[in-house]
Amino acid sequence: MKTSLGTLPFVTRLTGQYRRLLRNLGLIVLAMLVLATSTVVYFDERLMTDLSGKLIASTADTMKAELVSFFRTVDRRLLTAIEQLQMTDEQDAELMQKLFYRLSPFLSQYEHASGIIVAEVGTGREYLILKPDPKETKYLVRVRNPEAWGEQRLRFERWEGGEAQERWFEDTEYDPATRPWYQNALAAEENAIIGTKPYTFVALKKPGITVSARWRKRDSGKYFITAFDILLSNISRFTQSMRPTENGMVFIFTQDKRLVGLPANERFNDEQIADSALLEPVDKVDLPIVQAAVAAWEQKGRTREAFTFRAAAQNWWAGFVVDEHIPEEERFWGGILIPESDFLGILLWQRNVALATIAGLGLLIAIVLIVNVVTRIRRDIGETVSDIGQKLGPFELVYKIGDVDNGTVYRAKHELLSRPTVVKVMRPEFARSESAKERFIHEVQITSSLTHPNTLAVYDFGQTPDGSLYYAREYLDGVSVEDLVRITGHQPPSRVLHILHQICGSLAEAHAMGLIHRDIKPANIMLCVRGGLYDVVKVLEYGLLEGTQSKATQSGQANFMAGTPLYMAPEVITDASHFSPASDLYALGCVGYFLLTGHNVFEAGSDGDVLAMQQHQDPVSPSERLGHAIPDDLEALLMSCLAKRPEQRPASALAMSAALVQCDSYGAWTAPLAKRWWSENRSTLPTEELGEDRLPLQDRQLEVDVGARNA
Repeated sequence: MKTSLGTLPFVTRLTGQYRRLLRNLGLIVLAMLVLATSTVVYFDERLMTDLSGKLIASTADTMKAELVSFFRTVDRRLLTAIEQLQMTDEQDAELMQKLFYRLSPFLSQYEHASGIIVAEVGTGREYLILKPDPKETKYLVRVRNPEAWGEQRLRFERWEGGEAQERWFEDTEYDPATRPWYQNALAAEENAIIGTKPYTFVALKKPGITVSARWRKRDSGKYFITAFDILLSNISRFTQSMRPTENGMVFIFTQDKRLVGLPANERFNDEQIADSALLEPVDKVDLPIVQAAVAAWEQKGRTREAFTFRAAAQNWWAGFVVDEHIPEEERFWGGILIPESDFLGILLWQRNVALATIAGLGLLIAIVLIVNVVTRIRRDIGETVSDIGQKLGPFELVYKIGDVDNGTVYRAKHELLSRPTVVKVMRPEFARSESAKERFIHEVQITSSLTHPNTLAVYDFGQTPDGSLYYAREYLDGVSVEDLVRITGHQPPSRVLHILHQICGSLAEAHAMGLIHRDIKPANIMLCVRGGLYDVVKVLEYGLLEGTQSKATQSGQANFMAGTPLYMAPEVITDASHFSPASDLYALGCVGYFLLTGHNVFEAGSDGDVLAMQQHQDPVSPSERLGHAIPDDLEALLMSCLAKRPEQRPASALAMSAALVQCDSYGAWTAPLAKRWWSENRSTLPTEELGEDRLPLQDRQLEVDVGARNA
């Protein structure tokens, strides 16, 4: 082929243009890839920082709530044990000999306590019951009685099946008066609950904490100290079960960095290995990731902010929290560790997909895809922490309290007012059901329509972006009637009248609107302090309200009843469609009986037995149950509420309220008396409205197929 010299420059120029075009296209593609990679990496880092911080904060709130609930339950059990001892009629010498039958039920029913101690102040007398294995019914008893056996002689007993199988004596220098739990209780105020620093129990050779309180027996005036031994392995149970992510971990340690709550680790499934690690310094236990986290935290001046550190050839997120209200030397620190790899798996996969797509598409499409990918990553991973820090209208969710029926309950605060609030959010699976939404809206409408000051107040109602409904109501800082009686015993008639009168006010408004509560019981009645007023009643759970024409009846389910057996009226047990204002008044009579006597009207070992007694057995009068006289007018009024036939009860809540006012003792419970009682007892009462344990039978709700039961 012949080519003239004149065409060469054109070919050269054309070739150069193609080269420049290809070079520019290559630079454009390279720039797109760099931009896309930088964008994705930027969003990845922002996403991981955001999610890890929220996850650490949420886990920290849950851990603190678990720890507070754990020790509050310990305190309440200890107070209950003391009150049981207060109500015994034996003289002190007999009391110290009969404690096994009084106290062993606490160890069989309360799994956190491994031992319970009663010591008489100033005498050296002590009674200890140990349960070495929580899965067995064997007990070890240690008794010290210097007056009978000498200062250095102890009697040991081995019990099984409620009988003493073996007794023997041993010589020892043990003296309870030298033990920290004894000295702490002796130095503290009467009835104040004090905990020791963690230490190794002498008898069990296991690490734990002893909580104790000094109290005076009302009949003799003598002082005693009662204490619970709590194994640290009980704290490790909830730290080992908490995993913020698949490989994340949670642990708890003391101010001087000794472990009291172990992280999830297969080695600690062995009880002996776990016990040997507890109370060991962090740097002495074979937990390199934990050690690296604590060392980095120390270098950062024990920071309260989340930070990153490197261990086990990867990056980790860490956060450390502490309860500032506890004295510094007694504080427990909590550590939350999350490996970045738990986030990176899905992030890297979706990043590669995005970059491969970007290489073959234009810049505009690439940016759209990047945004979509990042949004999808946020949605996929964010679902695991979807409610952390979420704002519902003016309310910010702080931490989850628990799940109830069709929703989840959160502790929240108002964004501007910082007012503590409880928010109930409908669970997503219910949000897809129109009928479930209607029931939820019905619950809110019913509750918000009640304006009586003794009824729980609803603040707001709204809908989340995913369609779930929520409502906010007032947070109650007080004590339930159930806890009041369990901890402080039966109440004086004047206070019973004061409480019942307020409940009647709430019920009267509901009944006037054609609404029935159907679950009046001590656990659903709170005593609070409001605006300088003491013993203010709040009636809870009005979500159970129904009109006098039961929806169950309309839907062909009249043979099903729901409620609490100890407070069910006889006619409701026979036919669930017969609930009425009179059935609420029957339950109110049961509550008054419980307040006045410290006992339920009928007590039995099973729900079925209680239901049968409600239908067929006449109640014992309060005065007979107490063994002494009470005001005749109050007793007669309560017994009329407990009549088997509805027409024999007070005509209405208003009539009941008027009858209470006519009782001679009404008004004797004055505002100064109530204020003084709260001042003297506030520190010993539980204040959380949810998350507390209840008596097994009293707080149980029952759903029964009446037709099948009567067949």
